[in-house]
Amino acid sequence: MDKWMSNNNFNKIIALAFGIILFTMVRIDTAPVGQTTVDTKTKIIENVKIEEIGLDKDKYVLEYKDVDSVTMEVKGKNSDISFQFSDDYKVTLDLSKVEPGDNTLPLSYSLPRGVTLVRMTPKEVNVHIELRNTKFFPITLVTKGEPAEGYQLGTPVLQPTDTVEVTLPDNELSKVVKVQGTIELNGENETFKEKKLKLHAYDNEGKEVKDAVIEPATVSVELPITLPFKTVPLDIGFTGQLPDSLVLSNVTPELESVVVYGQANALAALSTYEASINLSAIDSAGTKQLKVELKPPAGTEKVMPETVNVSLTISEIAERTVEAVPIKLQGVGDGLEGSIVNPASKDIALTLTGAPNLLNQLDKNDISVVADVTGLTAGTHEVSLRVSLPKFIALANSGVPLTITVQLLSPATPVPTPQPDTGSVTTTPEPSSEPVIGDEEATEKPTHSGEAGGTATPVPTDSSPENNGTANTSTNSENPVGTGGT
Repeated sequence: MDKWMSNNNFNKIIALAFGIILFTMVRIDTAPVGQTTVDTKTKIIENVKIEEIGLDKDKYVLEYKDVDSVTMEVKGKNSDISFQFSDDYKVTLDLSKVEPGDNTLPLSYSLPRGVTLVRMTPKEVNVHIELRNTKFFPITLVTKGEPAEGYQLGTPVLQPTDTVEVTLPDNELSKVVKVQGTIELNGENETFKEKKLKLHAYDNEGKEVKDAVIEPATVSVELPITLPFKTVPLDIGFTGQLPDSLVLSNVTPELESVVVYGQANALAALSTYEASINLSAIDSAGTKQLKVELKPPAGTEKVMPETVNVSLTISEIAERTVEAVPIKLQGVGDGLEGSIVNPASKDIALTLTGAPNLLNQLDKNDISVVADVTGLTAGTHEVSLRVSLPKFIALANSGVPLTITVQLLSPATPVPTPQPDTGSVTTTPEPSSEPVIGDEEATEKPTHSGEAGGTATPVPTDSSPENNGTANTSTNSENPVGTGGT
């Protein structure tokens, strides 16, 4: 055999034989159909998807009323049919001239080269064309499950938008009542984050409207999960003392309120938050910028923000006397009439300390002086005064109590109308013209200013820093300890 294979003539004969065989095969396969049908065959191709062309999808919505695919029977040479893929058979529906409503339209097709159509079922289709409409809906978020015990949900933040467009045929769009996303919780104790939260449209029965086109279809959401919190006013308190020659004239925190986090019972007892500033570190006048640390109150977890900037204005102390500040009588009991006996002018002069600019703009209407006689009975009484001053203003010599003399009287007994004489021997004595005082001591003539034993008009003297500008009792002034001079 090796000897034959090495023989050129033998190889030529073999090559010629193969050439004749191949020529015969090609000749038979390319012969006209009319000459031979030996290798022609048919093939059934099912579920050929109908492709729509020419439809303005921004304006119309297409709905097939019967089928959306066809079955094709084709024929051709064995090689053409056997080696073609189903995707090479195409059926199209031209929708470029459709109008809203029901339409019956013919189908077009394209086949691979060398393949012909025997039949196509169906040759036309019934479709319904509906005008497309768009409406905006706010995004609704619902949660399933619970956060960690004692924690609560905050206000969710949606990105890039909190409203979406829903596009549907008019008759379907009218069914949509909300667009909703659902957040699944499982004991979280920190902010829940979801970058792609899927949105769905629902009707008024809570059923999803499946064909709704929602734009955007997903949103990013952050749902704060925190301890209960409470927003409370920020107050500034003080420790230590300024030098005797200095006083506060203005305190301005950068925030008016802070947020305190903690359990509900601890927050319920919290009405304000007081930040404390130590005045001992200040030794000169001017404006100071301080950063104050905010620490959680007892029973709470944290305060936001954790620090606050506070601007303090410190001034050299000054003094001013305000004349004729009216004294108000307060707390006169039922059935009594009260009057201020001493001073007879029923007003008082007050010497005040504070920053020069605050003292200069002060008038007596900014000051309240009250004599409280609550619980006192008829008679003459020495009553301490309660002085309320504007912020950062204090009484000079406030350590000396301010008192006035007050007289409480019962109303005079009315004189009865005289009765006509009936002839009776018995007569009714006339009532006394003297007023009924209520006790024997009160019948003494009250002592007035200038009489022996009277009390002179009180003159304010130096006050201690602890009184914050108030004589004897409390005051509305919020002056820190040590802001007044001695």
